[in-house]
Amino acid sequence: SHQPDKQWQQEQEPNLQKLGSRLAAGLVIGTFTGVLASRRASRNSFSRPWRKTWVRAQAEAVEVLTTAKIKDAETLPPEEPQDEHQLIVFLVAAAYVIWQMDKVNMSIAILPMAADFSWDSSEQGIIQSSIFWGYAATQVIGGLLATRFGGKRVLLFAVALWSLATMLAPNAATVSTEVFIASRVLVGIGEGLAPAAGLRMVATWVPEAERSRAVATLGAGKTGGSIAGLLLAPVVIGAFGWQAMFYSFGVLGLFWAAVWWVKGQDREGSVGASGDQDIPWFPILSTPPLWGVVVAHFCHDFGGYALLTWTPTYLNKAMGYDLTGSSELTVIPSVCAVAVAAMAGTAADHLHANGMSLTTVRKIFQSLGFFIPCLMLGLLANMSDVEPGSVMPIILLTVGIASGACSYAGLYSSHADLSAKYSGIVNGVSTTFGALAGVCSNAYVGYALKATDSNWALALFLPSIGLYLVGWLVYLVLYDATPIDWDKETNSTGDATVEST
Repeated sequence: SHQPDKQWQQEQEPNLQKLGSRLAAGLVIGTFTGVLASRRASRNSFSRPWRKTWVRAQAEAVEVLTTAKIKDAETLPPEEPQDEHQLIVFLVAAAYVIWQMDKVNMSIAILPMAADFSWDSSEQGIIQSSIFWGYAATQVIGGLLATRFGGKRVLLFAVALWSLATMLAPNAATVSTEVFIASRVLVGIGEGLAPAAGLRMVATWVPEAERSRAVATLGAGKTGGSIAGLLLAPVVIGAFGWQAMFYSFGVLGLFWAAVWWVKGQDREGSVGASGDQDIPWFPILSTPPLWGVVVAHFCHDFGGYALLTWTPTYLNKAMGYDLTGSSELTVIPSVCAVAVAAMAGTAADHLHANGMSLTTVRKIFQSLGFFIPCLMLGLLANMSDVEPGSVMPIILLTVGIASGACSYAGLYSSHADLSAKYSGIVNGVSTTFGALAGVCSNAYVGYALKATDSNWALALFLPSIGLYLVGWLVYLVLYDATPIDWDKETNSTGDATVEST
């Protein structure tokens, strides 16, 4: 029985239309800059060093990056027709675009929906965190299912599930807030299955010599999906209402599923390969360096997800920005993070190639990924009497969020350091805790805003700083990049044995 707030839409429509043009320009500039950078990086477009740098430049692409290094002789025949595996990579990358669009759209839709349903900040926090409940629950499960049943079926199920749940969201919201939350949990369950399934397709179809570029393509899909979602959501909402955003994004996912049903296929002999292999869970889970990565991942993603989700609301409610300003801010750090990750990856490779130990390299860049955001958030927490529309909060937030991408040369590259064979398992465990950080941070910020009468320093900035410092200390003490042979530990006594390097 709830109706959209027509007056709100009419007031915001000019700003939403303005957003489309500004974000489109930003996307074109970011893409053009990336092309120029790639051409300057190497005269040979198939240069392996450039592929490695470009892989690390993809924001939030670590799920596919680390696991793609698994050597699976049963699923990597030496030759394969180019057109076939390139089509698979393209379709998987398209799924990643839709995945990220459906993840970020709620940060825009929450504003008109909160007006329609009278959600306070505490309820908004629960709603924003609900997608991470499902996402955290299916990270490891997705890897096991994809290995057992093949990437095609798992990815098809994942995309169909989250797309249907997205389309049901408007009707769910009219029933009750609890039913709407359940629909967002279903979206998260589907999205949690996607990374491992997509990786399985790439790992089984693409030859090792070309896999870095394929992984980079998936990473670009994730980054592009975040930008596209933040670009399209306010335009669709301004023109047709927030309900249309859910319907259109859901239909897009179902269209992809139909194409995938016809064109997608598992590599012959890959389904069920290694599915019955015992995994040395106890040696893996009892390794101190793994928990150094896990704790750092949780602490880093606590602040990262909170900023991603609550930045539009902060600028809109606290700083007087309209939806245009809020959405631009969410897009600009994503574009800047790609550049920061590329520079961090290049510098990390250079330092390691010139004799610096990999452990030291990881700790240097993870320290940057924690300390620069701490500084920026500390300045934000102490800002007072800021004029509405001031550019300073945007600058501080952009630098703080983008500098966190140094972590792609730090903790997000650490999963494969510990074990190439089990990097998928390590990444699944670590990412599960990262998703739990999204649950905790979004729920906490919403509750704290209500309890403190919208004190953003206590609700968002200071807790993130505290956890960044905890994550940095634990990572510094526990992490060691020396590879570990967990299989040898299973077959012998004593601690996990270090592989010879």
